[in-house]
Amino acid sequence: MGNLDFVKKLYNGKNCYSDHMSDEELELVHIHSRLEDLILELLESRKIVFLTGNPGDGKTFLIKRQLEKIKALNAYIETDLNRVANYEEVANKLVECYEQETPAIVAVNEYQFYQLCKILKRINNNIYTETMNVKKDCIIYDIPNVSIKRTVIVDLNERSLLDKDRALTEEIIDRICSLLKAEDIQNTQLKKNLTAIEKKEIRTQLIKIIELATTSSEHYAVRDILGAVSFILTACTMDEYEGMPYYDAVFESTNPLLETVKQFDPIYLSHSVMDEALWNGEIKEKWLLDSPTEWPSAERYEENVEGAVECFKSIKRKYYFENEDGANLFMLQPDEIKRCTEIFTSFETQKKQIKERIIRGLNKLFLPSSDDKKLLRIWTTHRYDLSIDAGVAISSRYIDASELEIKMPKPNDWMKGMEYVPNHVLLKPREQEKPVLILDVDFLRTLDAVEAGYPIGLLAPQYEQTVTRFLRQLDDYNLTEDNDDGEIIIANRKKSYKKSIYVIENKYNFEEED
Repeated sequence: MGNLDFVKKLYNGKNCYSDHMSDEELELVHIHSRLEDLILELLESRKIVFLTGNPGDGKTFLIKRQLEKIKALNAYIETDLNRVANYEEVANKLVECYEQETPAIVAVNEYQFYQLCKILKRINNNIYTETMNVKKDCIIYDIPNVSIKRTVIVDLNERSLLDKDRALTEEIIDRICSLLKAEDIQNTQLKKNLTAIEKKEIRTQLIKIIELATTSSEHYAVRDILGAVSFILTACTMDEYEGMPYYDAVFESTNPLLETVKQFDPIYLSHSVMDEALWNGEIKEKWLLDSPTEWPSAERYEENVEGAVECFKSIKRKYYFENEDGANLFMLQPDEIKRCTEIFTSFETQKKQIKERIIRGLNKLFLPSSDDKKLLRIWTTHRYDLSIDAGVAISSRYIDASELEIKMPKPNDWMKGMEYVPNHVLLKPREQEKPVLILDVDFLRTLDAVEAGYPIGLLAPQYEQTVTRFLRQLDDYNLTEDNDDGEIIIANRKKSYKKSIYVIENKYNFEEED
């Protein structure tokens, strides 16, 4: 099989599972990562390592790639529990390793892992208990409270090869480009694609837009990233996408990673002056390669509106990647994406500000005009018809912001160095485990949109329901206090103003917001 055919099959998945690859093919797509060293270090210290995750996450690949080194450690090896008919034999072997303090490594999908653990529990409860404790603490929020003894779980479902600090995206692009350039390529567009990706400015734009996918809560397996890069470069050689340039291919695939990337397509970034100039073919300079050969305003599109629109889309994408001013277009990506990303990148240095921002957003869910960030109000809504948005929210209690804390997840010590990108934060009472409000990327973007004035009535109802449940739990745990002067806040959510009722010495006073 030639390199081009090999790379093309990375897209449709045929070559993304290591049990279908020869040693030579494994080497072709191998990208070294810290995780490989980590696994060897654990086995050298005679640990029993469970490599868990979803199909295609790279479990078998990691073992097969280092098989000789692992064998040299006299470790028990099971490259894929899926292929084992009798889990009892594997369980007995693991118990033997556990008792004799010898290393072992087992690649196992999530469901099969729990099936195996049931058998381990029956044979040796010690290894079962230790493994379960380790499992629940793979990802932590505080100082580790579980120290590993004999068993370790490396959960590849938590791994993210899009971690920009590791720059693995560029390594994958380099590897696939090298494979393709090693062949005598006849396809004109593929040659153009490779020439383009070699230019630093174009590659930077490509990597930036792929890495925007980390702002989603999705997990991408190794096969997703390999398949994405493969498609971007080689779609032009496929019958369905014949001649398609890389800058269009980025937004055409059904690959899971590229499906997410579609939402960042430059065609959604509006700039009236630039758009008009692109439509009319007025941007002739600063193209890094060749300039467009035709424009949407061309005479042949006068009676073909759809054709003109498609031409415009392609030119705008080309402008994003191949014009010196394309980097400015990237800056037009929605502010909520940037602000959400900043939460994770500046978390340790901006905790107080991030917490206040979240609290203000939660209050605005119920009273859009609220600017309260020091107190999280305990809001209650009621409706007789669940199909109608609650127009009124009432609050008579609160919890001070100082009594709340935010935390961000991170891998436990034994997975330190594994590529990881956090996708949520927690809001919870200080020094208490419950209640907990999980704010994933979509939730954080929603709060940001509310703060920017997005109408509450247009939001998906699950966010309000989740917050209401959290607020009720805070009250149930006796963590809240009565408002000062017995204030009862009545919020008109549709018109975004409030009335307050004060109960002082059994007398009612009323106050209305200006």
